[in-house]
This record gives sequence, structure tokens and C-alpha cells, in this order.
Amino acid sequence: MTPDQAVSHGRLGLLAMLSERDLQILRLVRQHKFITTRQLQRLLFHAHATIDAGTRACTRTLQRLRHRHFLHRIDRPIGGIRGGSGAYVWALDSAGDRVTRSSGSGEDDKRRRVFEPTQLFLAHTLAVVEARVLLTEGARTGRFELAHVDTEPSNWRSYIGRGGEPLLLKPDLSVVTTTGDFEDHWFFEIDQGTESLPTLLRKCRAYATYKNSGQEQVRSGVFPLVVWILADPSRRRRLRQQIANEPRLDTRLFHVIAPDELVGVVAAPPNINESLTRKEEP
Repeated sequence: MTPDQAVSHGRLGLLAMLSERDLQILRLVRQHKFITTRQLQRLLFHAHATIDAGTRACTRTLQRLRHRHFLHRIDRPIGGIRGGSGAYVWALDSAGDRVTRSSGSGEDDKRRRVFEPTQLFLAHTLAVVEARVLLTEGARTGRFELAHVDTEPSNWRSYIGRGGEPLLLKPDLSVVTTTGDFEDHWFFEIDQGTESLPTLLRKCRAYATYKNSGQEQVRSGVFPLVVWILADPSRRRRLRQQIANEPRLDTRLFHVIAPDELVGVVAAPPNINESLTRKEEP
């Protein structure tokens, strides 16, 4: 048996230990890097009779995957002891990395090693997951369909800057939704209040430069609406003002909202030039 055959055989043996829902969990963890028990319960164990029953089933599944080295539990529950088991944070362990890693050569196909994240990195990562959870829950109400969700690094966009230099745009979350006969494209940026407003404005300028390159329009036919999600009302107000005062920015491409406005905005997109961000389904 060649080394490649041995690897393939070992991977098949690991896959035989997993249910389809186990694989869904591992793929979600790979996509987001870190995720809480409660978020996994809301995404994949929501059909139980009660939330508590779903959480118990989720916890049992995660403990089994942990015992078999598919998942690693971060020894730092979000919210402390009072958060309970639902607040534990999970990452891929060696077996989980092995079964979810593809044979490609992209950034997301590299071997994942367990590491303890910084508090800032973890908080931002989980905020991005929370946006995905809210969108998934919103889609279950029938107000829209969640057609595609893409995360870093697979959603990064390379483009050429104004001076001819190669640049990389890194959205927190890229999403395609459908409502009626229309397909809506979105870039989401989640702000935790850790970056200065000039930094956020520079990111807006990067989106404007990328739009002007025309690459995204060739790729998907439209340019996504860029939605900033900020919990702080004062920061929302100031960011809106700075975007409006920036002559290089097309304000139609940016929307600044609170987290609890996310589902409503996606269900009923703001009154913008639809030819820029929306297209009819084929």
C-alpha cells in the first residue's frame, strides 16, 4: 500500500465513525474555526421538542466527537461558569481536521492545528458565527432562502489597487439569498468596537476600489451590498456620517445596521439601485 493509499484508507475509517450530522458539525467548525455549543444547537439541533432537549443532544454529540479526537474543546467557556455547557467553544482536533481537509491546495485546505485564540480573535469569530446563525434562523421562517454562505479565507477577493499593486479584500461573511424571483448578494462586516472608525472607512474604500475593478460583476453579475453590523449606536451613527461625507464612496453600496436588524434587512433589502446588488434568478 502506498502512502497516499494509506492516508485514503485511514480517512475512510474515520468517516465510517461519523453520521451525516457529525459531518455537518465538523464542516461548520472547519468553516468558522471556532463555534459554541449553543450556536451548533441552534444550527443543527433546533428540531427537538425543547431548547433544553436540543442542547442536551448537541452536548452528547460533541462530547462523543471530542472523545474520538474529532473536536477539541477550548478550556475557556464564553460567559464563564454561568454560561453552562452551551457556552463552551469548539475547534477541530486532529481527526476532525483529517476528514474535513480536501485534497486542494488552497488556504483553507491546509492542516489545522489546535491553538488557543486570543480573546479579541475569538469574540470576533463568534460574532461572525452569530450572524450566520441569525440568517439561518431567519431563513427557516420562510422570509428568504439562504442559498450560499462563504467565510474566510475562501471568500477573499484578490484585485489590483489604484496604483497597480495587488490587494486582497477579506469580507467577514459572503452570502447569497433569494427572495421571490430575486437573488441578493451580500458582504457582511461585523464590528466589535476594537477598530478605529478611520480603519472601517479604509475598508469601505477598499470595497469601492474592488467594485471599480469590475471583477465581482464578472464573477456574479452584480456587486454585493456591503452591510456593516455594529452593536454600538454611536459608532453606527458616526460610520454612516463618515461614509456619506466620503466623496469616493457610492453610499448606495453600504448599509450600517444593528445586529437585531440583520434578518429584517435581508428579508426586505433596502431601497437601493437593484441593478448594482440584485439580479433575477436564472
